[in-house]
Amino acid sequence: MKKKHAIQLLGGTVSSAASAIGIMPQAVTQWPEDLPPRIADRVIAAVAKQNPKQWPTTWKSIKERANV
Repeated sequence: MKKKHAIQLLGGTVSSAASAIGIMPQAVTQWPEDLPPRIADRVIAAVAKQNPKQWPTTWKSIKERANV
């Protein structure tokens, strides 16, 4: 997962992404461009938690984008 995509999924800003996964915004700015699995997993979990009813559709979108 790309850093930019993760931030978009978590609200579109560094601050909203950090808040969604419970870290400081400074930590998000230090993420590498290609997120390691441990960070990508936290992003996915936060997205699922934010809107559980939309999760199947969101997951499909994440998987499709990851395969590109």
